[in-house]
Amino acid sequence: MKKTITRTGEFYVDKHDILHAIMLPGVTVDYEDALDNFLVVKNLTNSKPTLRLLDLSNNPKFVSKAKKFLDNKEVNNMALARAIITGNSVKKISFNFFLKLNAHKVPTKFFTEYDSAIDWLMTFKDK
Repeated sequence: MKKTITRTGEFYVDKHDILHAIMLPGVTVDYEDALDNFLVVKNLTNSKPTLRLLDLSNNPKFVSKAKKFLDNKEVNNMALARAIITGNSVKKISFNFFLKLNAHKVPTKFFTEYDSAIDWLMTFKDK
């Protein structure tokens, strides 16, 4: 399995073709980091939409320009579904509630457990 580490994260595709993006502890992701990470993801996935597991349990910070870039159509079209791991249950519950209030084209759900996130992503495997 090919792993790529950037200034802000570690990225790889597992045996189920799920892209893992693990943000490193204490990082602040700026626009250049977001662009760099996106290019790494495109390379690892051969520019094809994939299932995504984003591990944000290390509480990275994203500057507004990076958030805006990561919310654009090209970035979102690269994901079939997103499971996001957060550091605690309170965040998971509040983020999932927020997702219900806002329509998203890409199915997204927050988790605190890695295995639950993978199981949920696998439900989208053959869709």
